[in-house]
Amino acid sequence: MKPVIIVTGVPHSFTSMISKFLIDNGAFTKEIWDNPKWDMSYSRFEEKDLQHFVNKRKQFKQYNLKSYFNSLPKDEIVMAKMPLCIYFINELDKYTNRKIKVVYVLRNPEQIILSSMEKSRKSFIYYFQRMSWLYDFMVDCKFELLPFVSERIKKDGDKLISFCELDPPKIIYSSVRKMTQRNPTYLKYRFANFFWKLLSKFFNVFK
Repeated sequence: MKPVIIVTGVPHSFTSMISKFLIDNGAFTKEIWDNPKWDMSYSRFEEKDLQHFVNKRKQFKQYNLKSYFNSLPKDEIVMAKMPLCIYFINELDKYTNRKIKVVYVLRNPEQIILSSMEKSRKSFIYYFQRMSWLYDFMVDCKFELLPFVSERIKKDGDKLISFCELDPPKIIYSSVRKMTQRNPTYLKYRFANFFWKLLSKFFNVFK
């Protein structure tokens, strides 16, 4: 059986772009499903069953993924994207004996936080903490894992393709889009950064 590639990472780290890149270069995905709570100008390639799995586990409930894994074609390298699945990634082998590989997408933390604040209006500290938690879960992942910097896709795309065991005749980069850079000089962002620096200094976080 060929492996299942789970694409995870912090939301707004360009996991969708990485997912589309893998699909364009030969990875199979079961279904493209956009979360109706969000109005996005692009498809996010979220895997519906993994989304339900994460939602249930966050409520301390079970969601059996055996039927999902059994439905995947065994002769295809499968790409399944669900960023927050990294919270429960180590549970996935309870539902399949298939090889699982994990791509953890990274991006400039400042840009992740600014983009997240712009979309959800939650605090700087909230997104900083989420990034930290997700990073710790990534470190503890028991499966073969590739931390991948989304800004380096055109330089390191071949390494990502190799990790995912894909073998396209020629690597296709047409899905790679320009990464918008948020301006951190807005008053609320400046205040948030200033406040965080004062708080970290108070607790002697940086030495």
